Amino acid sequence: MRSRLQLLLQVMLVLIASLLGIVTNYATSENDAPWLLHLLQQVAIPAIGLLIVAMVVMQIVVHRLENPSPPPTDWPRDRVPYPGLDAFVEDEAAVFFGREAQSDDLTHRLHVPQNRPADRFLVLVGASGSGKSSLVRAGVIPRLRSRRWLVIPAFSPGPNPLAALAAAISTAGGEQESTGAVLRRLRQEPASLLSELSRLRGSRFRHTLIMVDQFEEALTLAGERERAQFLDALHACVTQDARIRVLATVRVEFLGQFLGTRHAELFQHPVAIGALGRNQLAQVVERPGGLVGLTFAPGVVEAIVNDVGADDALPLLAYLLQEMYFASGPGETVSEELYRSLGGVAGALARQADHTVAELGGGDDDISSVLKVLLRFVTVQGQEVARRRVPLAELTARERRVVDAFVDARLLMSDVGPGQEPYAQVTHEALFRQWAPLRQEVEVHAEQLRQRAELERWAEDWDRSGRSPDYLLTGERLTLARQWLRALQETGQASQTAQSLVESSQRRDLAFLRQVSDSIGQYALGAAEQQPEHCLLLALAALGECTPTPAARRGLMTALASSHLRNQLDGHTDTVRHIAWSPNGLLLATASRDGTARVFDARSGRPLRVLPSGGSMVEGVAWSPDSTRIATAGRDHVVRIWDAESGEPLLLLTGATDIGRQTAWSPDGRWVAATSRDRTVRVWDAETGDLGHELRGHRDDVWGLAWAPDSTRLVSASHDQTALVWDLATGTAVTTLSGHSDFVEGVSWSPDGRLVATGSGDHTVRISDAENGELRLLVRGHADYVWNVAWSPDGRLLASASSDRTVRIVDAYDAKVVAVLRGHTDTVWGVTWTPAGDQLATSSTDGTGRVWDLRPRGAESLLIEGHRKPVNQAAWSHDDTRIATASDDGTVRVWDAATGAVSGHVIEQADRVWSTAWSPLDDRLAISTNDGLFRILRPGLDSTSDRRGAVVECVAWCPDGSRIATGDHDGTVKVWSAQEHVVLSSLTGHQDWISRIAWSSSGRFLASASDDRTCRLWDVAECRQLTVLRGHDNYVDDVTWSPDEERVATASGDWTVAVWDTATGRRIEVLKGHEGRVRAVAWSPDGRLIATGSDDRTVRVWASDTLEEIAIIGVHQDKVTSVAWSRDGTRLLTASSDGTARVWLAEPDFVRLEAEARNRVFRVLSDDERRHHMLPPDP
Repeated sequence: MRSRLQLLLQVMLVLIASLLGIVTNYATSENDAPWLLHLLQQVAIPAIGLLIVAMVVMQIVVHRLENPSPPPTDWPRDRVPYPGLDAFVEDEAAVFFGREAQSDDLTHRLHVPQNRPADRFLVLVGASGSGKSSLVRAGVIPRLRSRRWLVIPAFSPGPNPLAALAAAISTAGGEQESTGAVLRRLRQEPASLLSELSRLRGSRFRHTLIMVDQFEEALTLAGERERAQFLDALHACVTQDARIRVLATVRVEFLGQFLGTRHAELFQHPVAIGALGRNQLAQVVERPGGLVGLTFAPGVVEAIVNDVGADDALPLLAYLLQEMYFASGPGETVSEELYRSLGGVAGALARQADHTVAELGGGDDDISSVLKVLLRFVTVQGQEVARRRVPLAELTARERRVVDAFVDARLLMSDVGPGQEPYAQVTHEALFRQWAPLRQEVEVHAEQLRQRAELERWAEDWDRSGRSPDYLLTGERLTLARQWLRALQETGQASQTAQSLVESSQRRDLAFLRQVSDSIGQYALGAAEQQPEHCLLLALAALGECTPTPAARRGLMTALASSHLRNQLDGHTDTVRHIAWSPNGLLLATASRDGTARVFDARSGRPLRVLPSGGSMVEGVAWSPDSTRIATAGRDHVVRIWDAESGEPLLLLTGATDIGRQTAWSPDGRWVAATSRDRTVRVWDAETGDLGHELRGHRDDVWGLAWAPDSTRLVSASHDQTALVWDLATGTAVTTLSGHSDFVEGVSWSPDGRLVATGSGDHTVRISDAENGELRLLVRGHADYVWNVAWSPDGRLLASASSDRTVRIVDAYDAKVVAVLRGHTDTVWGVTWTPAGDQLATSSTDGTGRVWDLRPRGAESLLIEGHRKPVNQAAWSHDDTRIATASDDGTVRVWDAATGAVSGHVIEQADRVWSTAWSPLDDRLAISTNDGLFRILRPGLDSTSDRRGAVVECVAWCPDGSRIATGDHDGTVKVWSAQEHVVLSSLTGHQDWISRIAWSSSGRFLASASDDRTCRLWDVAECRQLTVLRGHDNYVDDVTWSPDEERVATASGDWTVAVWDTATGRRIEVLKGHEGRVRAVAWSPDGRLIATGSDDRTVRVWASDTLEEIAIIGVHQDKVTSVAWSRDGTRLLTASSDGTARVWLAEPDFVRLEAEARNRVFRVLSDDERRHHMLPPDP
């Protein structure tokens, strides 16, 4: 109507202009006008008429060009006039009715010049089923073509929108270039789209239209990267070329998501599709059928129009009309009975879906299995449900049968994508909104469909990147993807690309986690001694959250071997200033600046009682000798006596005029002493509370306090840099302990009462004679103030607590460091020994108390300690009940193999002991020493043989006990009679030291390892060399025979173990894995396993058949010097330069070890710690 009115107005304007010209002509006519004007006057009337006619014709032509006539209405009688659920397409414009006005309006919007680039991007929005696609394809596009527009074939983005655009451009160009060639160019240079369109437009076309249907697929099907590239390309087109227009149809519910992108300006002025009125709906029903002679009985059209009322009305109506046509045919009349039999507008689609399911039959194709297949064609984006393309190649034969049936029913459609890959999709989304079974199935599985959509977007991004590793999933996204994929696989909903993405990500993640696990293992090996708890946490994370690599297990065992921590005492909310172990060893008492003292069970760490001090900070705590009472000193100047069992206060000790610092109970139980900031030590009667002594003499605050074992003397420590020894009988200071250069706070008596240890702000500990004050030992090592010291009950060790957050334990005679306890996160104030002397407890500013084991236990089943220098070799007795160790400290020690206790006399030698070996028959020991002696001994008796010569490096008994072989530093192997102690034979040939020797199981053969980088095999009976094994690049340190004598294994300084064929001397395999010199190797008695020990501190076990490493079963704190199997092959005995021997289970229980490690940690890794070591986010 508007276009006709526009034409009428234009014609009227022409007529008015013409009349005006005539009037003007006559008004200006003059008789005396020049001859030319007279000529014009004579022809004016016919000329004006001709001009008017010409102008009217031209105006009509212009109008026709700008507003072309609707498409022709010719339609073949045998062609279906109703497309059903399919959208109308361009060649169906003749049967597209009801949208003429909106078609004209959209055409005009596109055709008029637009200055703003965003206005050249026209977005048509409406609900699903509102007719957007039909309006554009059958209404707008034919009109634009008649105006000399180049129309790029309409396309939907699909999962690869840039490829879909390339396919459309290729089609528009007559496929002169393949889709692949166009796509490659677009990917390499997005701006090439402009040149492509310009080339296609040429001079024949005035404008170009890119029509993108179902634009929301860029959100629901495409990945983020592809979507961004696609939008970038379209945005560039409308920005840089004013003759290009983009027309996009978008479901209204997705508009908000596009407004959230960086291309939001393109979507800010959408055009909404209008609703059809009753007259328009009647045209939609009647006029297409009329072109083929199909008529409707009276009242049918009105009934249909009345029944149209739902949001999905148009697709349901379209489907119904097609079904009515198929049921009637051209030239027939649709009756009301037919209309009702098809289910009306609302029921036609559902009836057809139900009929299709029924046609599929029962069995595997029941309704539930059909719905399961149809779910593959549905996706959920946010809260919106949309259709999804499914490649036919991903369908099983059974799924294809279902799909084919629904395609035949016109409820699904099949097509090919840009890459010519066939796919299927729902013909219209009305199917999963109007067919109740599928709608309900979608509602039930909405979350899973949403997850699948997200996973598939990730997969598409990865696939289109060329499956770049940069697009693989990690961390939380991979965790989610694994969970989603498992659920999708159970229902058959997982795409091949999604499965490939997760599998590839898992492989990369496993490789990465394996690297993380290895890295943590290496880190723990180096850092465990300094940060045992931290390394335990890391190793547990590596084993539990990454891949349990040998390096991670090694890290765990290293940290276990370094971890002294056994328990943590929690509950205080401020600094724990002091800690004391009860004399009976059962309880621990702590004093804290949170205003309380607390009592804990020493074994479990369970809090038992709280002793409140009225809010005043508690500085000191002490037990009575019978463990029934507790004394506390606080800042309220009062010492309190408590009942340890009930927690009730028993006595208040007063008299101090300033803050109380420390308190101590005399060993005989009679007295309680306390120090104060008023520079005084006070002593009260523990029963009555009467003040017995006030000891004055310090020139500054008095802090530390300790009783002599005999209860007759006290020692006090002060900020005046001294400690004073007081005689309680006279109340005078009898000895001044000086020498510190800063305050003295820690003080402790040796158990024998002869020495006093003091700890100072000058970072040192001094051990002084209690009688004359002479310095006996100066202990350095702390990096900050020393606050407290404590002597072990046996007087052998001294512990000191420091602001450097450590407790150092040293030998009280030579200051050698025995252990350093690390784990507190702030200043360590207090330290106390258990009465048994095997554990310590500490208190700290970090608000905790901690209990430590002096002898850390790692993965070993037995720890043997006692040597003061490296242990060179350890050997089992013939019955595995005892163990002998040879050390650089000049001793051979014999131990109980069950308890680790000394089981015999210590055999003192004049020099280091290189080697020891038990007789296989009795309790005789053969040893070799650095002073050139080879001896045969019985523990507890004098030597039975003494032979001197070249230094003997190693000894070995033959299996029957009749002979002993020795290896000398001069390269000679000697065989001795074990009874007569005479040399039976000498085997020469080596050019350097003999490191180790080994007998074969039969006793006939001998193997010798040497620093000359060879191993030699000897026939002892014939006293001849069999072969020389060459191939190592460094010293050969050890050798062992297989039980069947067919192979030997050699350990070398080149970090490897070599396995050799004894018959040919051929090297069979090289075992690699150690990260240091391999000093020890031993074959198990059953021949299944090979054990090795190395400078990398590890003990490893290898399978003798595959020659592959099985496990790291143990870690020492220094290099491993020997390994030996028990006779039953279940345990391994090792010696180490860390001064210990240890027994390990040959096949350790790592589950038990991990549980033990978890029992030794009392915090979790921080986010920063996890990030630093590249661990996954906290699970």
